[in-house]
Amino acid sequence: MNLVFHQRVDLVGAALVPASDLASIDPAGYARAMAKYEDTPERQRLKETEIPGLARTWAEVVFLSPVHPHAIWRAWREIRGKEPPRAEFWAIPVDDLPAGTVVLDRTVTATGDPIDASEVAPFHPPSFVTATEIPAGNRAWLEEMVRRGVSGAWFHGIPHVLAPGAVPLGNARVIGWEEPI
Repeated sequence: MNLVFHQRVDLVGAALVPASDLASIDPAGYARAMAKYEDTPERQRLKETEIPGLARTWAEVVFLSPVHPHAIWRAWREIRGKEPPRAEFWAIPVDDLPAGTVVLDRTVTATGDPIDASEVAPFHPPSFVTATEIPAGNRAWLEEMVRRGVSGAWFHGIPHVLAPGAVPLGNARVIGWEEPI
């Protein structure tokens, strides 16, 4: 399986675009996208964090998950003991990603800190295989969320596939995360 995933959001056009592009094409969508970065000082710095090798900031890329959403759903259900709320995702063929796409696996730096160049690697569609299990760091995060009695941030501890521009959805399909792999 050679797919990456993006949680379904309202679209303007037929492609996913970086949040920064929304400022001119969908001001209300831009405001919603930027509002999620206002809750902590670390997240406030995050939107201006530069991605090494891309000459783009956090808000100037499209975030995609290399992990099948069902793996996250399954882990959440196992850890919490009940199903998370329904969510839909675009399942996007990796061959549709723009040139220059990279993988960010943030293991050295913390949210809001400058990203270390060692955490970013080129994305290679021919050798990519969709992950069907969550990384240990994501499982630990989900367990901590359950201990604290909160939900959300389901993708913390999962590497990000970062596209430096629009991601067309013409060949994508919509799936629910409860749908088996």
